[in-house]
Amino acid sequence: MNILIVSASQRSNSKSLEVSKYVKTNILNNDKEYTSTILDLSLYPFLLDNYGIERNDEELLVKNKDLILTELYKSDAIIFIVPEWGGMIPPALVNLFLLSANGSANGLPMGHKPAFVTGISASDGGVYPISLLKGYTAKNTHITWVPLHAVIKNVDLFLDHDWSPESSNRYSQIQSRLLVGIKSLIIYAHKLKDVRKELVELSTLHPFGQ
Repeated sequence: MNILIVSASQRSNSKSLEVSKYVKTNILNNDKEYTSTILDLSLYPFLLDNYGIERNDEELLVKNKDLILTELYKSDAIIFIVPEWGGMIPPALVNLFLLSANGSANGLPMGHKPAFVTGISASDGGVYPISLLKGYTAKNTHITWVPLHAVIKNVDLFLDHDWSPESSNRYSQIQSRLLVGIKSLIIYAHKLKDVRKELVELSTLHPFGQ
């Protein structure tokens, strides 16, 4: 079982990356039944070039795309850690979903794989990434969003809080939501793994969702 954590910020050393490491350390590293990998989108700036922007080094763009698609194809479940930028999601994440459509990816690397999203905010936001992702990204990727999600407001204060999901304070309750959501994600991943090939074969007959 391979779980991919996508740190969706385009900024290096971002809070999204810190939260990704936090999730990996406190939740995913405690179980040997699966492996977890962090995909840091800040390391792939050429993602933004796939639609409309030309660079001289097209070879690097293709290499970046291939590396990302390889990680997506290997995964059995995906966790997205997404910053809210002005009520929206980072453009590199938009392009990640565009790249993962059937025609661009030569298949459906996220097809019928369960996904869990966590929205983060430096202040009191973080909700909009969840509604945006669940509202439009499944059409051409055929990703399967689990009904649970988490919102981390005031992310700096959250990261300073000790890991104690059984407690009743505000930040512990967010930890509990992360823990329950990811445990649910893993259950979905186990159940979908046996039927995914058959579902993806059906999806490729009408890959654009209409």
